Amino acid sequence: MIRLVLVATLLVGCRTSIETAVDAAGNGLCTVDNTAPCMAATTHSDLAWIEQNIFMASCAFSGCHSSPTDLGELDLRAGMSHAALVGTTSKLETTRKLVVPGDIHASYLMVMLHDFDPAMATPPATPPGIGYMPLGSPILCCQKLQAVERWITAGAPAN
Repeated sequence: MIRLVLVATLLVGCRTSIETAVDAAGNGLCTVDNTAPCMAATTHSDLAWIEQNIFMASCAFSGCHSSPTDLGELDLRAGMSHAALVGTTSKLETTRKLVVPGDIHASYLMVMLHDFDPAMATPPATPPGIGYMPLGSPILCCQKLQAVERWITAGAPAN
């Protein structure tokens, strides 16, 4: 995915720069981050890594996505997320599938994660009424979003 990038230089510890991807309207979407968890994402597109390092770290908390009966009604625990995501209809947007193998723009998960502006979805979407995920936390770093993109583009295998 092509992203417009705005670079701001910061002198904080070992971090020397942060890049913020923006949409066509100039809205910030994600941050390219040089922390170890984000940098590790650059070499992954496998579901096992995504489950452990993205879903378990940012989503699968008690009350959110740690079981199918949580408030989020979506089980993103390791070993459970593939069945919960791939080809599954969104409970929030019942005309959309959460993950459409091979098509990030048709995958409502990517709209929920604010990977791109909802208008770029296929078909165009509106912003989720409950807010973007992870709810109440910053948008995932660009590298983690790109790992999920690569997994979906590769056909969303159960690996």
